[in-house]
Amino acid sequence: MVFKSNLSTKVRLRDLQLPEDYTHIAVLFNSIEPGSVTVEALEDEDRHIPQKSTLTLNDNGLLIGFGRIRVLAENTNGQVIGYGASWRAPWSDPGELASSFCVHPDFQRQGVGELILSHLENWAASHKASVLLSEVKDWIPGSLPFAQKHVFLLDAHIFELRLNLTQLDLTKFANSIDRLIESGITFVTLADIPGEVSEKKLYDLYVETSKDNPGQSGNLPAFPEWRMEALPEDCSKGKWVFIALDGDHFVGVSTLFSTEETGVMYNDYTGVSRNYRSRGIAKALKLLSIQAALKEGSHTITTDTEAGNESMQKLNRGLGYLPGKGHYRILKPLLQEG
Repeated sequence: MVFKSNLSTKVRLRDLQLPEDYTHIAVLFNSIEPGSVTVEALEDEDRHIPQKSTLTLNDNGLLIGFGRIRVLAENTNGQVIGYGASWRAPWSDPGELASSFCVHPDFQRQGVGELILSHLENWAASHKASVLLSEVKDWIPGSLPFAQKHVFLLDAHIFELRLNLTQLDLTKFANSIDRLIESGITFVTLADIPGEVSEKKLYDLYVETSKDNPGQSGNLPAFPEWRMEALPEDCSKGKWVFIALDGDHFVGVSTLFSTEETGVMYNDYTGVSRNYRSRGIAKALKLLSIQAALKEGSHTITTDTEAGNESMQKLNRGLGYLPGKGHYRILKPLLQEG
């Protein structure tokens, strides 16, 4: 399907033609952030996504189910210069749709972004969505003003932190773990206590702690989907999942992932049960992660943090993490409730 444009520079929106367009999408995203997307990753993502839409409204008139739309923007030369997508995962909060839109750097500020966004918003409105969520990069000039011009509200600022392990003096934190062990807290890895029982306890801890994380958007997916995201077989190992226990009760977790960048590991998640906070458990878990990364020969650990998460900001900075690139999470109300 082709959608008409009124732009002075002729641009058309069209549906995806797969598998050919995987290459076009990858080239487009990599023109904005080199090395960020591969054809293989796009294909693999699609293999895990249902093809049939199940979008409907619940008893309160809020959108539920799964569904998505994806379009490409082409110029008269057939060059793909923009991409837009909107989708809803079954575990999203009722009424919400997520979205993504981007324009090739050479064609920005020419109305292409407005064309894509307008199409996504029309699709969202046709399904009676209440809120459209998205992200824009904090390092692309004009990205947030563009979103705000189109009535998106700033919801969160999430950015990367990097820790140079070669400059870290662990002797400063020598007693951090021992003091907790003396108080009755024990530390294990998922490799020490493998199996579905432990994984479901871990899931319950994620569900609890994610509610207090300003960087978390919406609810966590159901256990099977969460497991694929939180414990991915291609970059996660049981020995990199560090768990704090009070007896047999899971009270804290910190996880490491491998990355495609040689010598760099990623601290994917750190959370502590509310009743056990302010005791240094998160710090101890991060120190165990650091020790594991060093054993793997890593020189850097990266993580993501939300600007408003003051306690985690203080902890990360105290360990020596330095801020890098990030993104703004934005949202746009589409319907007035009630």
